[in-house]
Amino acid sequence: MSAERQLLYGLRVASEVPLHQERSAPAGGEPDVDIRWGDPVPLTLTPPAGRVLAHVETDQPYYTFTQDDAGGWTLRFYRTCDFVVAPGGRSVRVHVVEGADPGVAGILTAGALLSFLVTVRGEMVLHASAVQVGSGAVAFVGRSGMGKSTMATLLCAAGGALITDDVLRLDDDGDGGLACRLGATELRLRKSAAELVEQFAVAPSSRLTSDARDALSVAPARVDGLPLAGIVFPLPDRERTSIELTRMGAMDALITLLRFPRLLGWSDSEILDRQFQQAGEIVERVPVFVAHVPWGPPFSPAIAPAIADAVGLGARVG
Repeated sequence: MSAERQLLYGLRVASEVPLHQERSAPAGGEPDVDIRWGDPVPLTLTPPAGRVLAHVETDQPYYTFTQDDAGGWTLRFYRTCDFVVAPGGRSVRVHVVEGADPGVAGILTAGALLSFLVTVRGEMVLHASAVQVGSGAVAFVGRSGMGKSTMATLLCAAGGALITDDVLRLDDDGDGGLACRLGATELRLRKSAAELVEQFAVAPSSRLTSDARDALSVAPARVDGLPLAGIVFPLPDRERTSIELTRMGAMDALITLLRFPRLLGWSDSEILDRQFQQAGEIVERVPVFVAHVPWGPPFSPAIAPAIADAVGLGARVG
C-alpha cells in the first residue's frame, strides 16, 4: 500500500493509514514521520511495557502511553489499536486490535498520534479548532463537546477558511506573537451538521466517520503560519438570546487553558512542566476570551461577526 504524503502540524507525514486531509506535502525529501499498518494484535487490558507517561480511564481503561529503555514509545488505545513509535519518533506502526474498526484507528492516527508526536518534540499544542479571518486567525479551545468545531464551522460559513480542527500547533512567530500551523481540513461535528450546512452559500461536501460524526470539507486555509489574533473558550447556552464575550485576565486564562489539553492524563513531569510554561507564554502573547453563546439549532448569524470583532478581525466576516 502506498503512503500518502501530507503536511500536517508542521510535520511532513507519509501515511498508509488514511488521514482524510487535503494538505499535500511538497515533493521530495524524507518525511518527518512514516506511518504504516502493522500486524493485528489481540485484545488486552494490560498496559504496555515501559515507563508510563500518560494514562486515562473512566469506568474502564481508555489509553496508556509508555516509553521503553531504548527511547521508543507505545500508545495503547485499549480495544482499538497500539501505536508503536520508534526512538526519535520518525517511524510508527499501527497495530489494530483484532475485530476493531480500522477507521477508528485512522481517526486516532490523525488526531491523538500526531498530537503526541508534536508534543514530545516540545512544540505548543492546543485542543483547538482555528479559522483564518482575513490575514489573522482565531482559535476555539475546550474539551470535546464544548462547541469548538461548531464555532469554527460558523466562521467558515461566514467566509473564513479552516486552519485546523481539534488539534492546533503554535509556533513563535519571531515578532512576539504566535503563528498557527496548518492542520485538519475537515470539521468533525457531533450533531446539528445539517443545520450548520444551511449556513453556507454553497453546501460543503460531507462524509460519515467511523465514530459516527459528520465530517465537513470546507474551504481550507492555505497560508502556514498565520498570526493568532485571539483565543475563545465557547460556553454554549440554549437559554441565551445574545452572545457575550469577555476578555479574561492572565491568571484565569492560564488556569482555563490548562484545563483543556489535547491529550489528557499526563504524569511525565517534563511534559507537564513544559505545558505549564507554554500555556503561560500563550496567555501573555494572545488575548483570551470567554464567550457565552446562544446555542442552536437554529444558530444566530450574529455569532461569527461578534467573535471576529472581539479579536480585532471583525471587518473580514459577515
